[in-house]
Amino acid sequence: MAIYQDLVDDHGFQARYSSVKRFVQSLRGGAPVEALQSMLAIYGYGVDISGTYDATTRIVVEAFQRHFRPARVDGVADRSTIETLHRLLSGLAGVVA
Repeated sequence: MAIYQDLVDDHGFQARYSSVKRFVQSLRGGAPVEALQSMLAIYGYGVDISGTYDATTRIVVEAFQRHFRPARVDGVADRSTIETLHRLLSGLAGVVA
């Protein structure tokens, strides 16, 4: 919250805190990003499973959102995006088995 407040106070930043928080979360890497990349790859998207939320991952997330959630395409793997992807993969479980 402190960084956000500095942006508002010092630079007149006008985006909402939740927007900044979502952006910062997208920069984190590791196991959660690997899981996201794995799910996208299983669904058929061409993404390397690196654990890094890189430009390719963001583009793939945007493509997924454009198809399944066109109201907000921002490349941020938020709760709505993850839940939609999980639901779709759960539906495939019976088909693939």
